[in-house]
Amino acid sequence: MNRLGKALLQRLREILYLFLSFPISVIFFALVLIGFNSSTFIPIGVALFLLVLSAMEYVAKFEVRRTNWLLGTDFKVVENWFSNPLLSWDGVKERVTSTRVWLAVAYVFIAFGWSLFSFVLASLGVAGLLLLFASIGVATLSSFTRSFEVIDNGDFFRGNITFDESLGRVRLELGDASGSGFINWDLYSNWAAVLAILVVILALWIIPRNARAMAEITEGFLSGNFLPKFEERLAKFKNRRKISEKDVREALAKESLQPQLSELSRREIEILALMAQGKSNAGIAKSLYITEGSVEKHISSILSKLELSAEADSHRRVLAVLKYLGIESNGGKLPQ
Repeated sequence: MNRLGKALLQRLREILYLFLSFPISVIFFALVLIGFNSSTFIPIGVALFLLVLSAMEYVAKFEVRRTNWLLGTDFKVVENWFSNPLLSWDGVKERVTSTRVWLAVAYVFIAFGWSLFSFVLASLGVAGLLLLFASIGVATLSSFTRSFEVIDNGDFFRGNITFDESLGRVRLELGDASGSGFINWDLYSNWAAVLAILVVILALWIIPRNARAMAEITEGFLSGNFLPKFEERLAKFKNRRKISEKDVREALAKESLQPQLSELSRREIEILALMAQGKSNAGIAKSLYITEGSVEKHISSILSKLELSAEADSHRRVLAVLKYLGIESNGGKLPQ
């Protein structure tokens, strides 16, 4: 019984967490949009932009602490994001170039969409629970009638929703000047109870998973779990050598400096150039209007002429491209 009570309490905490996440994420989303889309006087726009970047530290602290308090997690709260004051050139550069700040900005956009989805799911779960209580007579609803009108480009549309407490029936009427229709739904029917049970079961299955996913997003983006991997990939991207058509043309111009390349046929040079651009065998075949089998034969000939033997710790195709581009390798292996 104690275990069941703890489980129910945890579900309630998760529902509360998801419900609160939506209005909070809307506020943060609006804050970021104001800072990033300001059409005011340029100095004011720049100031708002920098203020929003500075505010990301407090957004992160608030969200991590809210998650820890509601879900009982123990995520790290990172203090002192910046070592320089905002009103300094170093402070401006620090905020604009901070990976942690931009992860927090990304979190705001991701959390907005995720919390909207979560809010709808949690609302459906609560609605299903209320419907179940009403269908089995645990809870009762008072009779009511609500009317609404919609005017769109001169078209007039009228609707009316009514609930009869004595019959337990909801009636929805929709229509315009040319005609109308209605739908009746009996809340006290067995079908209503079955539908409510299915909605509640689905909500109980999805809500904890959704809450955990939201918590993982918070931990990853705001507590710094994603930061090392993100910075590592960013560094690899910056340091990556890009091979352009200019590199290929320059390699052809340096052909006289590479005697082995002079042994290659014109077709083999074309294939090697396409290999340098990163194309696969299928891509090369498509570019030259030949079969993949022909490409494989030409590549085998290229590797043989360049005297690149098969070794366990080297990639002959890459070594061929390096030789073509005039990049020296270390003993037949890729440079470190």
